[in-house]
Amino acid sequence: MRTTIMLVLATSLSACAFFGAEHGTAELDSAVARSDRVLRESKTVSSLAAIEKSLDDYVQHEGKIPARLDVLIPKYAAEIPLADPAVSRHAASNDVTYYPSNVIRDGVVDGTRIKDSDGWGYAANDRQIIIFVNCTHTNSHNRPWYREPGTLQWSR
Repeated sequence: MRTTIMLVLATSLSACAFFGAEHGTAELDSAVARSDRVLRESKTVSSLAAIEKSLDDYVQHEGKIPARLDVLIPKYAAEIPLADPAVSRHAASNDVTYYPSNVIRDGVVDGTRIKDSDGWGYAANDRQIIIFVNCTHTNSHNRPWYREPGTLQWSR
């Protein structure tokens, strides 16, 4: 009888440990996924800042707004970095979609006029340059990606 009680108790403890581990694993997986998303988003925001710095250097030295980002290479930037919005519908990409100046309304990108594709978006007019993540989905701060900072004001 004592052996049977010990066996039942051991089985019960094993089941509790097993189900507890399963619950802990799900929480851990969720935390890892959130951490991965934040890391990927942080890299993208850093890449956006690097492109903005390269654009600013270009404008300061060349005295004009570049028509395309590839003119930054190699003098002002080693490469166009990846944009990775960490959204399942978008792949990490360094492709650039060029938009006409009329996509800029009241100093910001009109999100209804962008293509929501991978990579970067680029628009410029005679007063400003806007480089943005070409994505209308929200980031972990609940802001649309295309609204992340990336605007340079320019005066001749």
